[in-house]
Amino acid sequence: MVGLRVVKISPLKRVVTVVPESTLDLLNLYRVVETGDMVYAVTSREVKKQRGDGSVDSERVRLEIGVEILRKELEPFTRRLNLHGVIRYEGRELGLVGKHHSIHLEVGDEITLESRKNYPQLESMASYYRDVSTQKPATVVMVDDEGLSVYVAMQTGLKLVYRKDVSAGKEEPEDRSKAVAKAYGEAVEKIADADSLYIFGPSVMVDEFIKYVKRERKELAARIKKTGYVSSTDSAGVSELLRNKSLHELREAVKTIADMEEVEEFMALLVKEPSRTALGLKETIAALSMKAVEKMLIAEDFLWNSIADKNVEQLLDMAESSKTLVRVISSGSEACEKLMSLGGLACVLRFAVEPSLLREAG
Repeated sequence: MVGLRVVKISPLKRVVTVVPESTLDLLNLYRVVETGDMVYAVTSREVKKQRGDGSVDSERVRLEIGVEILRKELEPFTRRLNLHGVIRYEGRELGLVGKHHSIHLEVGDEITLESRKNYPQLESMASYYRDVSTQKPATVVMVDDEGLSVYVAMQTGLKLVYRKDVSAGKEEPEDRSKAVAKAYGEAVEKIADADSLYIFGPSVMVDEFIKYVKRERKELAARIKKTGYVSSTDSAGVSELLRNKSLHELREAVKTIADMEEVEEFMALLVKEPSRTALGLKETIAALSMKAVEKMLIAEDFLWNSIADKNVEQLLDMAESSKTLVRVISSGSEACEKLMSLGGLACVLRFAVEPSLLREAG
């Protein structure tokens, strides 16, 4: 599964250079970075110069600086990680060493971290992401009598790369056939480099598209891994595929798929065996104390708003020390919305626990 992009790992210098590629990566960095660590980044700084006549000029310059971290914080609304501290290194001699500075880290910003206390954990995180497979993503085609869409299966979900509507109005059959053939041809060009293909829609339309592929690009037909039904080729169709597990085979490569399946499985368990579930912070901490937690689901939105809370820190530390399986459900997804409706935090228990016991213990 693709995630945090690792640029460099240097055990001798005890540094790693990374680029967060999602807001979830920023949360992971927040957990790993500690007071006293050094962070290096290219940033801007206002520099003032005094003229001979006593007037002062101000100029904003870009340079690399190294900041010893004194405090860290998350901004829930802007979704960025702020690292506050004292400048210990400057790429240009501007007299900045010893002055306070804040680095505002956002998705896509490259940053180098030097750990003074906990390098093994930092290196472990970076090594995990560096070793993740970089194979080509799968491609999903959704087709019906009104058009077709081509999606690339990215870590964050299905990314639309092609969409063509084919009017089913008053066109002559011959004109419609030409429009369909053109749309199919353009779609085939989009899927030409795909390692694996998943094609969904009404069976008649799926068969028609596959026949076109076999006729025009025979080698692509061998890459078709799965076909199935979907009622729509737009975002509603994507949600349908996620809910009915039609893309289950891609869950290790697409976090959104795994997130949806995890939440749907929890919702089913909540109805069927409520005594094997826990909801909310207090119940979860109580269940962890009983060593009863098998799996913990946390909404990313919940973490952005609460991760600095001492009780949440305690929760995460307990989960880490007990090696509990923790899954953070990414923001902006239907799965995250469902989990937030339950309070943002839920657990699957190893064994049944009377809910009243969890509430009393919490």
